[in-house]
Amino acid sequence: MRWSAGIIVCFLLFSTCLQAQRNRYGSIKGTVIDSLSRRSLESSSVTVYLAKDSSLVNYALTTHKGEFTVSGVPVSTPCKLVITNRGYETFIMSVSLKPDTKELLLDTIQLVKSFNELKAVTVTALRPPVSVKPDTLEFNVSSFKTMPNAMIEDLLKQLPGVEVDKDGNVTINGKKVSKLMVDGREFFGGDPKVALKNLPKDIIEKLQVVDNKTREARFNKTSNGNEDLAINLTLRKEAQKGWFGRLSAGYGTNERYEGGGMINFFNGNKQFSVIGNVNNTNRGSISGGDFNISTTRSTLDGGGGGLTRAASGGLNFSDNIGSQIKVNGSYFYNNSHTDNLSKSQRQNIFPVSTTTPFYYNADDNNVNDYSNHRLTLNASYNIDTLTEVHLNSNLNTFLSNSVSSKRANSKAQNEELINASENTYSSKGDGRNVSTELFISHRFRKQGRGITLGLNYNYNDQSALNDNIGQNDFYKNNLLDSTDQVNQRGTDKNTGKVISFTATYAEPVNQYISAIFRYNYSRNTNYSDKLTNRFNATTGKYDLEDTAFTNAFSNINVTHTPDVSFTFNKDKYRAAIGSGVQFLTQDNLTITSGNLLHQYYMNFTPSANVGYNFSKTGSVTVYYNGRSQQPSIQQLQPVPDNSNPLYVQLGNPDLRPSFFHNINMQVRESKGNNYWFTGLGFNTTQNQIISQTWFDSVGKQYSEPVNINGNFGMSGNVQYSRTWKRRDVVLRMNLGSNGYFNRNNTFTNQESVTSNAYSISQSLGLNFTYKQVLSIMPTFNIRFNKTKYTGQSLQDASFNTKTFSLSAFWNEPKWLILENNLQYSYNSQIAPGFNKSVTMWSAAANVLLFKKQQAMLRLAVYDLLKQNAGVSRTITQTFIEDRQTQVLQQYFLLSFIYNLRKFSLK
Repeated sequence: MRWSAGIIVCFLLFSTCLQAQRNRYGSIKGTVIDSLSRRSLESSSVTVYLAKDSSLVNYALTTHKGEFTVSGVPVSTPCKLVITNRGYETFIMSVSLKPDTKELLLDTIQLVKSFNELKAVTVTALRPPVSVKPDTLEFNVSSFKTMPNAMIEDLLKQLPGVEVDKDGNVTINGKKVSKLMVDGREFFGGDPKVALKNLPKDIIEKLQVVDNKTREARFNKTSNGNEDLAINLTLRKEAQKGWFGRLSAGYGTNERYEGGGMINFFNGNKQFSVIGNVNNTNRGSISGGDFNISTTRSTLDGGGGGLTRAASGGLNFSDNIGSQIKVNGSYFYNNSHTDNLSKSQRQNIFPVSTTTPFYYNADDNNVNDYSNHRLTLNASYNIDTLTEVHLNSNLNTFLSNSVSSKRANSKAQNEELINASENTYSSKGDGRNVSTELFISHRFRKQGRGITLGLNYNYNDQSALNDNIGQNDFYKNNLLDSTDQVNQRGTDKNTGKVISFTATYAEPVNQYISAIFRYNYSRNTNYSDKLTNRFNATTGKYDLEDTAFTNAFSNINVTHTPDVSFTFNKDKYRAAIGSGVQFLTQDNLTITSGNLLHQYYMNFTPSANVGYNFSKTGSVTVYYNGRSQQPSIQQLQPVPDNSNPLYVQLGNPDLRPSFFHNINMQVRESKGNNYWFTGLGFNTTQNQIISQTWFDSVGKQYSEPVNINGNFGMSGNVQYSRTWKRRDVVLRMNLGSNGYFNRNNTFTNQESVTSNAYSISQSLGLNFTYKQVLSIMPTFNIRFNKTKYTGQSLQDASFNTKTFSLSAFWNEPKWLILENNLQYSYNSQIAPGFNKSVTMWSAAANVLLFKKQQAMLRLAVYDLLKQNAGVSRTITQTFIEDRQTQVLQQYFLLSFIYNLRKFSLK
């Protein structure tokens, strides 16, 4: 097969290059200890540089025994060995491997405590590539080589333990990155994709990784084990004063176009950035996903389903007002128009005792216009060294206009027609959301004592005008039996307000134990008014009220949650245990009829975690937490949604809140160029909200949310990453295995059904780089899935998927960059009439222009084989559905990209 041949070629290339390097390089081994205590120093950074020009050869981190091995050191070449560790003097020695030496064993190296912080940072030219600090992982950007004009995203793909998927989502050591800052300040609302895809790598000095905790969690030094990560980019000194950016424009076949730019003005604490984009290549917009105008990979991604024209723009600012006040904010505007044709085939699954399975087929034509404004303002005020005030506000407004035309029918297994439908549903909507957070914290003179106050307000208002016009025909014995016509106009209005208040008080019990007392009050008020009228042929207006689809409904949730927790921190051990009592009152009022349902619940909210750091870079942690979740007003409102006449959705005002229990364990360790992560999880839900479905005698499906118990799931995954470096050659390998088991109870045609779903997958990724000339990145994944049903005579389902991708870049001569991107996917269970396998192949040639290579002319071709197809399969307990959506296919694009740069050295 094509993808297997690609893997073989890659392995042969890697093996050849590494074999060629093996005979000319050796390794240096040693042990690092404290000069006074004689104890081993873990996570010391050991780096080897060439003596002649201080260029990086290789690096490693010491183990918990203080041992290190730096491989790939050239023989008969003068080098410098540099060892750094936070709080110690930098150690430097000259080394040179003899021609007949494959391994140089050094005497034990003793680091001396540093009592002069300035002296410890004087060797700036020899800064280690990776530094491990308390709660922070830091990368020295200049130590990692990338292609010319690379973005931060290109840098991330070279860092150990970092993964960037095809959509630009970033994970570091198995954890998702959800926030990004520049010099400690949010950049464009903290959206990582904006900065990673549009900021050049060569203006960044350091990349720091920390846990993305809430302000309250950071203040009280607590953790729930589920935090994402945040990246902070530290600018180089020369980039802190000046301006830089990038402009691009492109036009291609089939009238495809792209254009955009980003300009940044930085002057110390003052930061101002402007960004803009316009395209019809499914590149999306700032808030909609992959906003990307500058990376060399920009035209090698097909985007989502449908054909989209998008325009967007925004600005970001940050400044200090005096020495105590900091402000920053951003504004975004997006506008898009999407046309999407799709077809679907759904096999409805029933117990044998209820009815004969039948198939639902639909062709959809959707047109959607959408515009959005987003405004974010943040301010912080340091009243004194012990007291801080933070205020964060967000405003979001939107307008939408969509029209969906659908032709559908249902057929029995013998192709006998059951029903047919033609329907047009149009909707014009607008909405706004306002949220504000006020956070105040104060530390007392006594170490560990402190209080926090938090106030949150969120207001949401949405309205829509909907027209629903269609005809449904129902058949018996393949003959028309009855017809149902729909001609309705409805107005929907939904508003919601949430006010919450949280207060905490932390008190140290002793040197290692602290008590945290917390109280939370929350009031959530929702109102939904749906008025539906039928068309009156006599008056020519929609003035006949349709009571079956008209309802006004309100929902109020009030909670009081006091809780107390205790934290323990000593050396390598940490633990926390706590519990609260949640008093929940829920009032559901059907205003139309006056029916009031008053519900009262008392829930315990236990939490616990225990952790052990078995090394500076290795830890094992077990977390447990419980939480409740209230049903949405759409699930509660007792009025049908018949926007698809053959699939009617109902509400259920009797729904009870769900309560989740989660247990997970995480084990991580980094050793030099090796990293591995293991995670295990278990979850179960009381009163879980599911959708039960059933069909009437003419084939209409109804869906209603109900509560159910007995569902649970288990999951596990293992990730391993290793990097090899031989002077000019770097090879990274990423291995991943994961699997899950889910037991789900549901109802199919009002009969109980239990499904047991199993899944296991294996992935392999390689990243091969030779100097700044060649980069090859193949990845392969295979997944096996199986679902077994118990309690009813349902047919078990099993299938497998395979994906393979190969990205390659060539930069020789220096003014030429060639790109290649191949993606192959296979799904064994795609239905007949849909492609089971798709091969996507795209390529580009880039010519760097001018003396400083600040400009680039780019010719790219997308989907060389014309195989792009938006095919997907969805499998549930009640149906198996195959869907194919309209996607962007082959086009050529010629682009011109220019880098702007002007810095003032201080």
